[in-house]
Amino acid sequence: MRLKSFGCSFVFGTDLADAGRNYLTQPSQSTWPALLAQHLGYEYSCYARPGAGNLQILEQVLNQAAGNRNDLFVVNWSWIDRYDCYNSDHKGTPWDNWTTITPSDATDLARVYYRDLHSEYRDKFTSLSYIRLAIDTLNQKNIPFIMTYMDDLLFDQRWHTTTALIDLQNYVKPYMTTFDGQTFLEYSRANNYPISPTLHPLEDAHSAAGNYIINIFKGKI
Repeated sequence: MRLKSFGCSFVFGTDLADAGRNYLTQPSQSTWPALLAQHLGYEYSCYARPGAGNLQILEQVLNQAAGNRNDLFVVNWSWIDRYDCYNSDHKGTPWDNWTTITPSDATDLARVYYRDLHSEYRDKFTSLSYIRLAIDTLNQKNIPFIMTYMDDLLFDQRWHTTTALIDLQNYVKPYMTTFDGQTFLEYSRANNYPISPTLHPLEDAHSAAGNYIINIFKGKI
């Protein structure tokens, strides 16, 4: 059996030693999903991509679900304000066709998008829709999965909301696993685990998170 992980840099293992630290030579085998796979005795395949937004993550989940053979999926949804663009003119791996725009980018495209097109409501609505599609697909195919998320805004109801959005939040939230009610980054900060200058929890945090997830799902997987 194989454990397949999906997400962004927090699942890829950016800034972990065996991922090449800042050089990102390969996915880390020290992330909490990789440690869970080791505990279960499963083979491990990482489909996470540093910097990926939730549309990229959804595409990889659906690609792997289409050819699934008795695998366990671990999906960590990313920051909702990342905007994924697809360019079919690129060559190379399927990942090479994706470009992600983030609020910290200094490009003209990013400035136009976040000035004229971006909204928090769109971020919430599209990300929740992606997550619901992933949940429904995995359930329909009887694929076991664990889902976590990085961005608390996903479930915020103080502003930028509608009844449709609240319905999506209520549908999705029961499927989300947290770390003592927190995201992985919040959990790492709360427990004073080392975090890199680029805000990636390091080995101690992944080890603790792996043990936390193992204890939650002991006897359930």
